[in-house]
Amino acid sequence: MLIIALPHSTSQAAAGYAHVHSDGHSVQRSATGAAATLSAHAGEVVAVVPHSRLAWLSVQLPPASHGTRLQSVLQGLLEDRLLDDPQQLHMVLAPDAETTARLGGQTLVAVCDKPWLREALAPLRAAGLTVQRIVPELSPSDQPVLQVMGEPDQSHSLLCHASGVTTLPPNTAQWRAFAELSQDDLEIQAEPAMVARVQSTLQRQPMLQSAAQRWVKSSQSAWNLAQGEWAQGRAQRAQRFVLDAWQSLLHAPACRPLRWGLVSLVALQVLGLNAMAWQESRALDAQQASLQNILKSTFPSVTLVIDAPLQMQREVDALQQKSGTATGTDLEPLLGALASLLPPGKTPEHIRYANHALRVQGVALDDNPTGMTRLKALGLSLRQDGNDTWVLQAEGTQ
Repeated sequence: MLIIALPHSTSQAAAGYAHVHSDGHSVQRSATGAAATLSAHAGEVVAVVPHSRLAWLSVQLPPASHGTRLQSVLQGLLEDRLLDDPQQLHMVLAPDAETTARLGGQTLVAVCDKPWLREALAPLRAAGLTVQRIVPELSPSDQPVLQVMGEPDQSHSLLCHASGVTTLPPNTAQWRAFAELSQDDLEIQAEPAMVARVQSTLQRQPMLQSAAQRWVKSSQSAWNLAQGEWAQGRAQRAQRFVLDAWQSLLHAPACRPLRWGLVSLVALQVLGLNAMAWQESRALDAQQASLQNILKSTFPSVTLVIDAPLQMQREVDALQQKSGTATGTDLEPLLGALASLLPPGKTPEHIRYANHALRVQGVALDDNPTGMTRLKALGLSLRQDGNDTWVLQAEGTQ
């Protein structure tokens, strides 16, 4: 994931964009560089709108204000509360405001300047970067968060609460007017240069958070300002969903038990398959050893075993020949099997018997399934050798 912090002033973009390479949950590396130097193959590209460029307003939506008329409804509701022309402002409702727009009710609206957003994103677009999401640097939060950033001589303090994001006055004595700052569940986050001052002023230990870490956290926001002329199509949304799910699975702390479970499952499967393969190999080796023992014990003259079944068949055939008993691969049994395959009224032009194989020429043999089944029962096989030559022999021999 490539997270790009948009500058407050577009003239600052010439000095480069501050950006962070992240897995979506932590900072991998951060730097500042021109748009042309940013990688177009860094994964999902997220632009962060600075807090100084966003206003947060609460509106009361009338029922059935969703769909194509939503923007005109918002412009009418906010016209008297905005200094700029509503046509020049980019307005985005809260992520869960679709139901509110249908039924009516109060919700939040994020507002920023359209011309500024166009100019801030233009160099990125010219460099071939496609911004999939646009998120606010700071967004409303049900749990109050005090964000202190900057240097001691030029700092900014902002309070994120359920009603929006409020810039606090420089004089900390005036902070008593904000009830959220006295809540026990207040979360305080400060940049490194401001940790000591916050601790001495509020008598509370803040959580250290650099600007890069703040932008990574911003990338997790449910707010997405990439709407209207900056909206992404269905394919991009599906791709973004898959990327988010994959990054969460790989790096999210909440998914750590799932990752360990998947690793354990894969390891068990690999061990199980290896164990089954080992058992099958042992069984096969035992079967081959048994066949060799049977062959050697039955025919002591065989000292080297290469193909036990074939060698045993040959030894049996040799014994039958010595005793004068016809074997299944002698001429007479092969001729009998051949007769069952010959078409009615047809006889071969040439018959040759050698090495327990019968070769016939000049006739088309019947290779129907019934005939093949009969041959298989006799332990014989029939194959064609050339255009008009057929070979009938014992199975497993060539």
